Amino acid sequence: MVLSRLKAVFILVMGLVVSLWGRAADLTPAFHKTYANNSLLTVEEQILLRQFDFYLVPGILSEAFLQADDRSSVSFARLTGDYLGAQQELLQKVYKFNSVRLSSSSKSVKEIKENIRKALNQSVDAGRKAVFLTHSLGGLALLEELVDSSNLRDVVAGIVFLQSPFRGSPIADAYFDNPIYLDKLLGTVIPFFNTSPDTIRYLGTSSRSQFMKENFEAITAITNIPMITVGGVVNGQKSLFTPAVNIMAMGCLEKVFGQCVVRLYSGPYDLSDGMVPFESSKLPGVDFVRLDGADHGETVVNIPFQRYDKARTTTTLLRLLLPSLNPL
Repeated sequence: MVLSRLKAVFILVMGLVVSLWGRAADLTPAFHKTYANNSLLTVEEQILLRQFDFYLVPGILSEAFLQADDRSSVSFARLTGDYLGAQQELLQKVYKFNSVRLSSSSKSVKEIKENIRKALNQSVDAGRKAVFLTHSLGGLALLEELVDSSNLRDVVAGIVFLQSPFRGSPIADAYFDNPIYLDKLLGTVIPFFNTSPDTIRYLGTSSRSQFMKENFEAITAITNIPMITVGGVVNGQKSLFTPAVNIMAMGCLEKVFGQCVVRLYSGPYDLSDGMVPFESSKLPGVDFVRLDGADHGETVVNIPFQRYDKARTTTTLLRLLLPSLNPL
């Protein structure tokens, strides 16, 4: 009897999951059509969006890609520009929106969540709603904060999640579980980037899958907020992330005579942006965009092999999100 009831519950839940996934629309064709127009937001669109507060939430290693952030002993910002810098300049200087790039942390997800909470409370005090543009770890922190703080969900008018590994990243798994002891080799290096093993473990598939399972109801409620998830796919194309792309696509850096000599990951295999499998970047019931040729770094900093202009991409995503934004 108990087993029969458990089976019935399982079938019900799986049916709900399938139903939610069916609700999601593939906005990729609409994205490319709008992106090709290469036009700024109209005056009318800008007026509509100016009523919102915009918050940018960077992901892991952001400290090393921000000139004003001295928490990392290593900085690449002079070479790559600031993390989400193009997006911030577009929103602040071109559109004159109230846009703030929140401080992220590669060492503490709790700290990112606290910064998100403070920002939302500021919007509440000002009688405004918020639109979020997040990347990678920043998106996970936002989702978790909205799970924990249900009272703040109504403050959020809309969200764009760029390349967040909602079901985890196999690269984080490979850091701890591999035959070449990467965690030992890199363990003395990551503190210089203000990064901790706890954060890497947080990004792993076990941690994220467990979170999604345990908070299924809350996440389902949160997806009523207008949002778009964006995932990149760079398989077979030039990218600084090619070694990681190969690991997630076939389990190793290179195959010899069709076989992995040193297997770093045992699957399931997927297309990816070099850090996040494409399927992991999607949420049940949420509209999504697939950026073919976009790796995990090019959407937020300036690195080789860029295929998408950051300002045009941001304008396009805002234009797609605008019709469904929750008004004041």
